[in-house]
Amino acid sequence: MTPGPQSHAARPTDLVALVTFDNEVRENQAVTLESLGANEHRSRPLNVALAQWLHLGRRMWVNVDGREVHGIATARDLGARSAWVIDTLIDAGSASHGDEVIADLLAQAVEAATRAGVTHLLLRTATDAGAREPAMQAGFRPALPERLWTGSLSQLPPAPGVTIRNATSTDLQALFQLYSRSAPAEARSLLAMTLDEWQALRERRWFRGGGELVAEVDGRLVATLTFGEAQDRLQFELTAEPDAEAAVRTLLGSMRESVGETEALTLVPHHASSIEQVLLTQGFQPDHEYVLQSHRLRQPVKLESKVPVGVPVPSGGGA
Repeated sequence: MTPGPQSHAARPTDLVALVTFDNEVRENQAVTLESLGANEHRSRPLNVALAQWLHLGRRMWVNVDGREVHGIATARDLGARSAWVIDTLIDAGSASHGDEVIADLLAQAVEAATRAGVTHLLLRTATDAGAREPAMQAGFRPALPERLWTGSLSQLPPAPGVTIRNATSTDLQALFQLYSRSAPAEARSLLAMTLDEWQALRERRWFRGGGELVAEVDGRLVATLTFGEAQDRLQFELTAEPDAEAAVRTLLGSMRESVGETEALTLVPHHASSIEQVLLTQGFQPDHEYVLQSHRLRQPVKLESKVPVGVPVPSGGGA
């Protein structure tokens, strides 16, 4: 039996195949916040390969048979080297290969991430993407179903009792606590359980020419909004407590004052129904559905207190 095409890290010997493949338009099933904002769903494999060979922080795997490329996957760091996101996932194989190409590419990515000591490998796809099933087989688990919302910002008066200000470095712990209160437990278990993990997963490549605002009620941080430029549109990200609709509206109004009337887009997790309700009342429309998948490669280290033998340990029970 003749072996099928195999995946491996991109090599200089793949150059001829990549040059040919680079001129073809292929669907990229991996979706990042950066690509959503730029409305860019095509990758330039040759550029990525050159970046890898020049040690510019990109990783690339190709599935080839001779000089014919059947698939490509690439990954890059998120907020730290301990977390990677798959930002290119292209299946150019024939129907006879089924899910083999994607499965083989993702297996290579998981193996490389494990060797590098990475804690999380993330992949966002459309909910109906063909890559979802082989991703599950490779160990990825759905962490956050998300919906894209698009619309134009309108003027919103500030809500009484809500204070808006720019985020500062001293807000880091409070922002992590906000994430912990707003995200479901299952999502946190797949994404970030600790402050360090949460920082490592924060994606900021799309964050250009914008700002980060926080909303407080009685001195308590209840919502945050980050925004940046995305071609001719504005891209923003909201996190809020379940009952913080007034803070969300006030944050949107503050952003509108800063950037003016403009087309905008945002990805909202399904669990954030209060944010979606505010967007709906402001004229935003739901668009495509996505799912953020996570392969947790390492668990957080649990700190345990060692007690000398013979020392009684209080159980909390009655006498």
